[in-house]
Amino acid sequence: MILRQSTIGNRGFSLIELIVVMAILSVFLVMTAVVSREGIDLNNMTRARIVSERNAAAFMRQFEADLAQRILRDEAQIRIDKNNGNDDITVLANRQGFALQSPTAERRVSLVGYRIRGNKLQRAAGGYSFGSAQQRPVAESGTLSLMGIAANGPEEPSDNAFQVICPAIIRLELSFLVREGEKRVMRANAPKDQEQIEAVIATLVSLDPDRSRMLSESQFESIAGAFPDASDGRTPVGEWLELADKLELPSIPDTVLQKVRVHQGMFTLPK
Repeated sequence: MILRQSTIGNRGFSLIELIVVMAILSVFLVMTAVVSREGIDLNNMTRARIVSERNAAAFMRQFEADLAQRILRDEAQIRIDKNNGNDDITVLANRQGFALQSPTAERRVSLVGYRIRGNKLQRAAGGYSFGSAQQRPVAESGTLSLMGIAANGPEEPSDNAFQVICPAIIRLELSFLVREGEKRVMRANAPKDQEQIEAVIATLVSLDPDRSRMLSESQFESIAGAFPDASDGRTPVGEWLELADKLELPSIPDTVLQKVRVHQGMFTLPK
């Protein structure tokens, strides 16, 4: 009698079965890769948003503190330079500074300036000296109390006084809430009588610092130039938000433009 050993338990996979298994595994791997990529993209977008919000908040806290402590004197006007593009602002703040003009001055304050240069928002703070007691008739008023200030405000601090405080902010536009009689209106330019200004509105455009390393100087200028100057009657934020959502510039990748964000803060001036 011939005994035959059963081979059912030792039968291998057929070619068709292997192809089916490989196809299923391929689909699974593709789905996993897609989910992982989406997760990475979402994480990067969240991180970029957090960085942008943090940089904008850092500027707004500092700017608010400087405006809140500005010198409330007729001759201590705020200097506002409205440019075709980024604006500059310089104030005399009631903070202890070091004397630039005279080592014997009785009182000292800080000359504070904000500007955007080299695709970075910069702040300067240096000393500014009061005049002597004889040159300062009274503490509350008098055109000789602060020496050498022009009618349109103090000169901007020197270049070596500026430091970068927000590396990712590339656009700064200033608007003003102005009291005209019984009305409050939004103005693109500050009135000559600064007593009419009730608040300064700063509108910013920021870019993820990681993405900004991919750009040239001209590309930064293209992004900043896409956001127009303020106009009377409204702040730029509404128009700027719409522009940021659909920003298209031929020379700049969409992955960069998607990280462009708009921020705005309103800062009441003390009276």
